[in-house]
Parts: sequence; structure tokens; C-alpha cells
Amino acid sequence: MDLPKYIHGPQDTLPKTLASRVSFLRNGRRIHIAELSLQARVPIQLLEDIEAGIETWLPTSIRQRIARVLKVDPNILEEVEVKYFSNEQLEKNPPIELIERMCQRILEGSNDIKCPQCNSAMKVWIQDGFDLNGEPIKTPKGYCTSCIFQLKSS
Repeated sequence: MDLPKYIHGPQDTLPKTLASRVSFLRNGRRIHIAELSLQARVPIQLLEDIEAGIETWLPTSIRQRIARVLKVDPNILEEVEVKYFSNEQLEKNPPIELIERMCQRILEGSNDIKCPQCNSAMKVWIQDGFDLNGEPIKTPKGYCTSCIFQLKSS
């Protein structure tokens, strides 16, 4: 099946899960998973987890990058995401000291970080960048694999 040049608006004809929808769109665009990883700047392991149905929710920035490469409106992916959280989890704000410790552990290379809200495993990585003076900086990043918690470091 040939896909339109760009897909937007509600789509009843697309698969009903994030896993099958990403796989369907990627295959329809004839993009290898490694190429999607490279173009969207998303770890291949995350894409494999998405297509396997392990990851059912995407942070906004990742959703937007994947959608751009797949030539779809980000809402096309978001409408089939499954978010598991309760109102109690939404109200929790971890202490800043805990966030700072998490950031330090990520920068030290630790991958076994637990979510401070639901104690599930987190996906973590270090983002390389530059400050306003052009000096290289490393920023710890992460999100929970089960709830909506995202690591926001300053």
C-alpha cells in the first residue's frame, strides 16, 4: 500500500496500537529501523521497544522526531499511545535533592535508575550539547517506562 505524502488528521485506516502504527508507517515509507533511528535521533533500542509494544507512550520530543521522519502529524502517533498513571502520581513532585542525585548517577554512567513516582525502570541517556559560550556540556535525560515522569534537569 502506498501512503500519502503526508498524513494528518484522524485516521481510522491506520493500525490501532502505537507498536503496529509505527511499524506500519515505517514499512510503508520503506525506511529501515536503523535509518529511522538515525534520522529521528532516537536510539534503535527504543524503536525496537516501541515496535515490540514494550514502550506505549512517547515523550513529546521523541514523538515529534519520529513523526517528522515518518511524514505524519505527531497526533497520529499520540492518539494511539497508552499512558498509565493515576491522579496520585500526577500530584507527586520529587524533592530537588533526589532529582540532582539521579542526574549525577546518570552522568556517572548508571543505567539502573528507578522512577521516583512509581519505582519502575527509567530510560536514561546523556545528551551532548554546547552552552552559550560554545563550551561542550553533558545533560542527563530520562523518562519513566511506566508513568508520565520525565527527568527535567537544569
